[in-house]
Amino acid sequence: MKTKWLLLSVLAVGVFVALAGYGDFSGTVDEIGSLPVSYLFAALGLASANYFLRFLRWAFFLKYLKIDVPANLSALVFLSGLAMSITPGKAGELVKCYLLNSRTGVPVSRSAPVVVMERLTDVISVIILGLTGFALLPAPVIAVLAVALALTAAGMMFAVSRQASRLTALPILSRWSALLRDSQEEFKDLAAPRVMVVGVAFGAVAWFAEGLALWLLLKGIGSDIGLVRALPIYAAATLVGAVTALPGGLVGTEGSMLAFLQQSGVTRAAASAGTVLVRLVTLWFAVAVGLHGRYQARLFHAFQQACCTAFLGR
Repeated sequence: MKTKWLLLSVLAVGVFVALAGYGDFSGTVDEIGSLPVSYLFAALGLASANYFLRFLRWAFFLKYLKIDVPANLSALVFLSGLAMSITPGKAGELVKCYLLNSRTGVPVSRSAPVVVMERLTDVISVIILGLTGFALLPAPVIAVLAVALALTAAGMMFAVSRQASRLTALPILSRWSALLRDSQEEFKDLAAPRVMVVGVAFGAVAWFAEGLALWLLLKGIGSDIGLVRALPIYAAATLVGAVTALPGGLVGTEGSMLAFLQQSGVTRAAASAGTVLVRLVTLWFAVAVGLHGRYQARLFHAFQQACCTAFLGR
């Protein structure tokens, strides 16, 4: 576990150094230094709003499945899950299910569909965010959004079909075959249109807040980019990062955001500075909040045990 965190730290530092170097190191540092502190705190506030709205969605899904969890414990488990934002596609947030199980006895098979639906509604919400300035988007951004929309629609139709149960027969999924089989009914319940609409609504507002944070940070360093351009750029870069299979979307998110911003007329130094700032304010702030929540809840041991159970099978 410690080795993985060390490698991740090295990768993260490498990405930030590369970003700064690409934008002319001194120029990027000067851009970051020009950001008024009030803009930084405003961006952190928007990121916090994202977490709060996503927590409300988490609580809504749990309530819909009649999973009763004390509000304070539910909040701390959710916040602890933010520490796993650095896992590919945030798949590590499944650890929340094991934390719930260790504290309340709720079967993992009942809560796992909640985490899956969180990710699915996130993707749909981010795509909606990306369509806000569709007519103004560079062709690569449009392509990313179109592919994401097609894959999400296909995945959703397959997940609620009878064919989905055949996935449990795949050797690669044999460890989780019972979990997948037992979770299918709960997933179908959450896939009901009215439940999906509520989940997507929470997600759309939450991700709008983070897209707004990118725009605000760029404005703070003097970049003249419109909100209708900044929002879809943030959305498309987030989607690119999600499919790179690297922790936290590292490299993919930063690289695509940098390219999309420059294609929209942002200078190299400003694009590098804006990308560094927004990733610190969103991804790494989320990890910090998650780690704090984990310790506040005195869930450190349970968190380690849940990670071992979820990903190592022991």
